[in-house]
Amino acid sequence: MKIEPAPLATTTLFLKLCSDHLSIEAIPRKVAKIDMAKLKSRMLAGHEVMLWTPQFVVLRNREGQEITLRRDGRMIIRKAPSEQVAERAANEVLTVVPTLP
Repeated sequence: MKIEPAPLATTTLFLKLCSDHLSIEAIPRKVAKIDMAKLKSRMLAGHEVMLWTPQFVVLRNREGQEITLRRDGRMIIRKAPSEQVAERAANEVLTVVPTLP
């Protein structure tokens, strides 16, 4: 049985296992422009800001995954038990973070 990849139109993230084999990198197919200044002062639904710098922010979601988010939308998801959980966490972050026009 051959598994077909999802069409690009419905797949918004490219996921790959990081070199440490413990984290998953989520790369948006279209570059996002995250408003890091707004992110610092804004409460995100279901996420706690653990660390903020002008270049990246580290978030923790309700399930305990740690998500390092860069300005261009790239993310590293740690403590995810599966790729599906990491993808869901990344998509969730992209829906709540402020973006630039």
